[in-house]
Formats: sequence, C-alpha cells, structure tokens
Amino acid sequence: MSLEGLREHNDSIRGAGHFDRIMAFLGVLRELQVYSMVMLTLTSANIDQVLPLAELLRDKADAFHFNRLALFGEGANLAMADRTRYRQFLEEYVRAAESNPIMGYKDNLINIVLHERGDDLFGGCAGYGCGAAFNFVTLLADGEVHACRKLPSPLGNIREHPLADIYDSDLAKRYRLGPAACTGCPVRIACGGCLAVTKSSGLDIFTEKDPFCFISQDGDR
Repeated sequence: MSLEGLREHNDSIRGAGHFDRIMAFLGVLRELQVYSMVMLTLTSANIDQVLPLAELLRDKADAFHFNRLALFGEGANLAMADRTRYRQFLEEYVRAAESNPIMGYKDNLINIVLHERGDDLFGGCAGYGCGAAFNFVTLLADGEVHACRKLPSPLGNIREHPLADIYDSDLAKRYRLGPAACTGCPVRIACGGCLAVTKSSGLDIFTEKDPFCFISQDGDR
C-alpha cells in the first residue's frame, strides 16, 4: 500500500479519509496474518514526515520503504527533496532503522551511509544496486519493453523481437553497466544511484551519476 505521509498531507493528495482507511486495513491484515508493506514516494513536502510515519506504522505493518521522486508523469508536478537535507535524512533514517524493525532499505544511496559507518552494504533497490534491464524490465500494453518502470527507457518491442534478444541487446547491456561516473566507486556493486532521478534532473544516465550522490570516487565525502 502507498501513503504520502501523515494524515493531513496524505489525504490532501489521496483524498479525505484515505489515511484512516489504510490504517484500518493494515489492522485487518495483521489480524489475518497477511504480510503488509507500506511504500512512500519521498518529496520535499514529506521528507520530515517519514520517520514519524515509520514510528506510527511500527506495530501496524510488516515493512516500510521509500522511493525518491522522479519527475515523470504526475511526479513532474511535485518537487524533489533538497539534496543537502536528503543526506541528513538518510543518516537519520539509518539510525532510526536500528530500533524500528519495519524500516527497510531500498534507496541505493543508503549504501553510502553504511559505507561511511563501516557497516555491511545492502543489495540496493533490486538486490544488486540498480536493477534496470538487469533483474527486471517493464512491459507495456503495446509490447514496448523498458529498462525501468520509473523512466522512459525503451529497449525494443516484443512484437518485433523476442524478449531474450531485447534483454541481450547492446542497449540493455549499456543500462546494466550504469553511469560511467560511478566506475571505481567503493559502493558501486550495490549502488549506481537512481537512473530515473538522474534522467529527470536533465543529466545523462550513461555518463553522469545520481545528482543526490554524496560520495567521491575515492570514497571520501
């Protein structure tokens, strides 16, 4: 299920009463012993609501994750979080997750914080950093295959070529390589940033790194 923040902010986006309905439904799932996960899209408007929401969900959901906003579709009408604030937020999130078991790691850049703390890295958003054209692709109704669901990233069309050929194409392999700017980074194997955020920021996803990245090539801040 998706929430956009605490009650007032969430309902201003998803409609009056939505927050309370989700909370009630989570209670039903808990009674029925059905696994539940709550997702949030991180924006400048809700970044300060994430930790309070995670605390509120502690005994109501089994997992809580967030994704950063990418400025595509309806997301283009929203605003990304401030980059300096975002770094501070990630540090706060990792500290809070130590005592709140439902708070999961999904954003690849969390690995920078873990690296700086000397902790083990986690697998990134898809198990091995960015999963675009790697352990997932997106199939649209017209047969178009995209490297990632979060950004326009056409690889081919299954009405014209087999999926296996599209997956093995040079273009798909280029997505799997990730940004050239990430080459040599100590957390590259579990990171690579977010291509959707990079592209929606007007940058070249094949050469430039995620604009929210706060690690240098040698691992220093």
